[in-house]
Formats: sequence, structure tokens, C-alpha cells
Amino acid sequence: MPSEMSPARKKKIKTLLSMMGKQNERFFPVVPPLVELMDLVIDDTELDYLIQMGTGLFDNNQAAKASNMFDEHFKSFFDTMKRKGLIHIEFDKNGNEEYRLNAIAVGWYEAMMHYMVGKPREKAFSEKWNELFKFFRKFNFFPLRDVQNLIMRKVLKPNQDTAIMNPEMEGMTKRKTIPINTTVTASGAQVYPTFLINDLVEEHGDQDAIYAFPCVCRRGNKLINSACDYDLPEVSCIAFGEGANTWAKWGYGRHVSKADAIEILKEVRNKGAVHSVIHEKDNTSLPISAICNCCWDCCGILKPYNMGAVSLKYNATFTAIEPAHKLKIDQNKLQNCRSNILNLVNVL
Repeated sequence: MPSEMSPARKKKIKTLLSMMGKQNERFFPVVPPLVELMDLVIDDTELDYLIQMGTGLFDNNQAAKASNMFDEHFKSFFDTMKRKGLIHIEFDKNGNEEYRLNAIAVGWYEAMMHYMVGKPREKAFSEKWNELFKFFRKFNFFPLRDVQNLIMRKVLKPNQDTAIMNPEMEGMTKRKTIPINTTVTASGAQVYPTFLINDLVEEHGDQDAIYAFPCVCRRGNKLINSACDYDLPEVSCIAFGEGANTWAKWGYGRHVSKADAIEILKEVRNKGAVHSVIHEKDNTSLPISAICNCCWDCCGILKPYNMGAVSLKYNATFTAIEPAHKLKIDQNKLQNCRSNILNLVNVL
């Protein structure tokens, strides 16, 4: 086991995690288990380098210059940080690699789980990740939970949004109304019917850019002796594009055909998994990078609710559309959508 962190190292790790927390839309508080998690897998040279580089985007020459290392030494050093998920790879319009500090999750955690497979501290890493959820569970009780809700609503960017409320109703009742013919801002979150997931696979399949990966959440649960109750297959995550191709080249996953991807999605759906669409930087205005297929007992998104680490709250939203016959919607696809909604309700 690693020795106790010095105050100086702990301070640097907190600084790095705070920087990583600014790299996507999801707020991730820097708490003791997360600091200990990073301490397991990063050395001092990597830590100092990443803090020095900051949160900006840089090319290979800029990255090498900042290291003060000889070329061959830097290449090995930088490649390891990419494989660990500390460095995120992007591509410019000409297909050249560019780099930035990765986000905590989705980003660093997932890549690190793949990197740790078969290594001595793999189980310890998963145990520490599970401790992170247990840490938050300690604070999920009344009245502290209500205090957190008041404070955190100013910090968190919600995954759900609410529409306009009638000003006359404010302060009078908890009921909210939306006046007819009122313009409202659409939610940043989206619910994708199953047929749109299939269309996404069709689109990337035509570009031969689909990759399948083992679910790191299920692997982590299995390592701490908590097998998935849904009996979902190990390889159950679908990703797209150049970033996924890079991970596949490192041995984290494999290239699959369009037909293979659809079969994976069908299998996990039939076993009760919920499709979670992942956008770059958790920003719905950016392209979709992956489809996770989540269950309540393993998934890092759903598990915190299931184990009581996060308050279970939902904001409802809806989109009014014209009747199906006016929009010329494919009735078979519409029926698939209805079936998927029923499956989701059954899971919940």
C-alpha cells in the first residue's frame, strides 16, 4: 500500500483535481476518497507536469517543450499519461492530435480502469472508487440533505431543467403552471427514443467508426465481490470516432461492425439496461461520443441513487409534438419507442 501522503503532495493532488473538474459540464467535488484515489495512480513527475500545463489545449511540440525531457523519454512519459486518461486527446480539422487535461468522469476514471486491468492496484482502485459513493451517502439524511440542496443548487449545473413558471403563482403554492402560447427555453437534457440510438449506430456504422468496450463500472463491482444482478455482458459500451479508435488501439476495446453494435444494444436492452448517451465534455451541444448501457447496481450514474448516496429527485419535462400521422413518423419506430419506455418504467 502507498505511504501516507505528505501535505505538499495532497495539496497538489487537490489542485489537479480542481483543474480536472473544470474540463466538462459535470461538477465533481474534491473530497478525501477522490484525493486518495488519485494518489494511488499518479507519480510526482506526472503531477507536477499536469499542474504546469494547466487546462488549455496544446499540441505535441508545446507539450514536449514544457517537459524539459529528451524526446524519447518524453514520448514514453506522455504516452503513459494518455493511456492513464490523465491527458485527453482531441483532433483538429486536419486530423492532428491535440491535448488537454482530462475531466474526472466521464474521462480519467474510465480510461484508468482500463489501464489498471491486471495491475497490482486494480482492486484497490475499485475499492477506493466505491468508498467515494459511501462518503456521499453519509451526508444524505434530513435535515443536512435539505441544507445541501439549498447550497448546491447554486453550484451544480443540473441535468434536468424546468420551464417558465407563472409569476403570480410564486410563493403561493408548490404548483407550477405554464401559460398556453408562452415561449419557453428548451431543456439542455434530452431523452432519446430507442430508434434514435439505432439511427446513431447506423450513422457511425456507415463511417466504419464503431467500437465496443467492457463496462468499467461492472468490472469494478466484480472486483469488490459485487457481481451485476442484471447478468449483463462484459462488453456492453459502444463508442464512436477517433477517440474510441485510439482507446481500441491501446487494447481497451475493439472495432465492431454496425450489426455487432446493434446486437449488443438489443441484448443489454432486453436484460433491463438503460441507454445513457454520453456527449463530449457532458455538453449536449457537442457531439455524442458513446452509449453506456447502465444498470442500477453497477453504473456510476445510477448506483449513487440506488445506494442512497445521492438524493433521488426528478424534474419532469415534456415536448409537445404534432400527431404521428402529420409528422409521417414510421409507426414501427414509434412502437419501438413505446416499448422501450415501458421497459424503462419496469426497470425503475
